[in-house]
Amino acid sequence: MKLFTNIRNVALLLSVAATLPGCFPIIAGTGIYSAMVLADRRPISVTTIDRGIQLELDASINNKVGSNAHINVNVFNQKVLLTGEVPNETYKDLAFREASQQENVKKVFNELKIAAISSTEDRLLDTSLYGLIKTKFVATTDIPSNSMKIIVEAKRVYLMGVVTELEAKAAATVASRASDSVSEVIRLMDIISEEEKKKLDSMGVVDPKK
Repeated sequence: MKLFTNIRNVALLLSVAATLPGCFPIIAGTGIYSAMVLADRRPISVTTIDRGIQLELDASINNKVGSNAHINVNVFNQKVLLTGEVPNETYKDLAFREASQQENVKKVFNELKIAAISSTEDRLLDTSLYGLIKTKFVATTDIPSNSMKIIVEAKRVYLMGVVTELEAKAAATVASRASDSVSEVIRLMDIISEEEKKKLDSMGVVDPKK
């Protein structure tokens, strides 16, 4: 109960933050502060491609599996993560082939499990864990949360993003310590050098007040 109570508070804070002007705010302590923040390190062209892949795969995979499986598609930097539950290997292979054959996809991580479809309670817990981890990421200066994607499935946390090795380790540590309910943290990041980080960040700093 304590976890869900905390997450309700987190969700309320995030919903309020979402109504503020500008980019994603920095959340610290009990207040919300505007600050210079880093934009997504992906080029705009890649974020556009990612959105296209996401929309097309969501439609094509779910049209083929229907209610027989629970498949979530997440895309970051032209890499696809498949999570959820399927009844057998046939469905798992079908989803993998569909994602692999999609135009502009560079890699597919097939994390689908052969198991019964998750319950509403299980999915609510995953959503709660996501909210908690996202809030902790935003509040941690060593984690470029705008250049990362968090996926929580069956209490397993998947991290995608464009980060340095130090940032990847920091993110994994924060995620693993966010709650006792987190069973595992899986890093699927694209690792860049400190020099690449400086270059990308100098090009992508934005002012949330504008």
